[in-house]
Amino acid sequence: MQILAGVAPAPSLVISGGQETVTVGGFKYIVFTSSGTLTATGSGNVDVMACGGGAGGGSVGGGGGGGELDLFSTVSVSANVTVTIGANGTGGATGGSGTNGGTTTFGALTTSLGGGLGGGGGLSGGTGGSGGGGGNSQGAGGGASGSNTNVGSAGPVGNRIAGAGGGATAAGTSSGGGQGYTLTSIDSNLTAANFPTSLTGMTIICSGGGAGAYEAGGGFQPTNGGTGAGNGTNSSTSGGSGTSYGSGGGGGGRNGFAPYAYGQGGIGKAGIVIVRQAV
Repeated sequence: MQILAGVAPAPSLVISGGQETVTVGGFKYIVFTSSGTLTATGSGNVDVMACGGGAGGGSVGGGGGGGELDLFSTVSVSANVTVTIGANGTGGATGGSGTNGGTTTFGALTTSLGGGLGGGGGLSGGTGGSGGGGGNSQGAGGGASGSNTNVGSAGPVGNRIAGAGGGATAAGTSSGGGQGYTLTSIDSNLTAANFPTSLTGMTIICSGGGAGAYEAGGGFQPTNGGTGAGNGTNSSTSGGSGTSYGSGGGGGGRNGFAPYAYGQGGIGKAGIVIVRQAV
C-alpha cells in the first residue's frame, strides 16, 4: 500500500458504542456503564478493563464485597462484541442477607465476578469476587475468587457488630471495608476531568462495604466501607449504598430493644467495562 507523505494510514479496526467515548493521551476510550455492544469494523487489538457488580449488605449484617477487577489486558477483536455489565447486589431486610453482585463480561474474552453478599444476622458472607462480611453473632466472612479480590471479615466473637466486605486491594477487617483500586493507578488518564459523564465523583473502584451493628446500652459502633462503598449503620437505619463502580453496600443496623426494628442493607454499585485503543 502506498502511503502519501504526511498522511497516516486508516486504522485497521474502528470501534464504537458504550455510554462515553473520550480520546486523550494517545488513546481512544469507550466506557460501558450499562450492557450493550462494542461495534467493530475490521480487526485489531484493544485493551479491556472490567469489574463485576458490588454486592449488597446484610441487615444487622456484613458489608457487601467489591467486584472482581480485571485490569487492562490486550485482546483481539474482529467482530462486534456483546458487553454485559454486572448488576448491583441488593440489600437484605429484617435480618436477612444481601445478594451477590452480577458478573460482567466482554464477550467470551473477559469475565469479572460480582462481589459476595453481606451476611445477615448470624449468617455467613458470600463468596464472589471479593468476599462479603459475615453477619453479627459470628457470621463467617466470605471467600474471594479472581483477580484483585480479598476476603470479607467475620462478625466478631461476643460482639453485636458484623463483618466488613473485602475490596480490590485489601481484605475486610474489624476496622472497616477493604479498600478498592485507585483509577489513576490503573491508567493515569482515568480522571473525572477526562471522563465527566462516567467517572464524576470517583477516584477508587471495587471497595468493600462497612459492617452494620446493633444499638444497645452504650451503643455498638458500625464501621465505614472503603472509598466509594457504603458505610455500615446501627440502630434501625439502612446501610449506605455503593457509589463507585463495583463497590459493595454497607450493612444495616438494628435497635437493641423490643419491639425490634431492622435497617435494610445498602445496595452495591454495578460494574463497568472500559475499552482502550491506541490512536
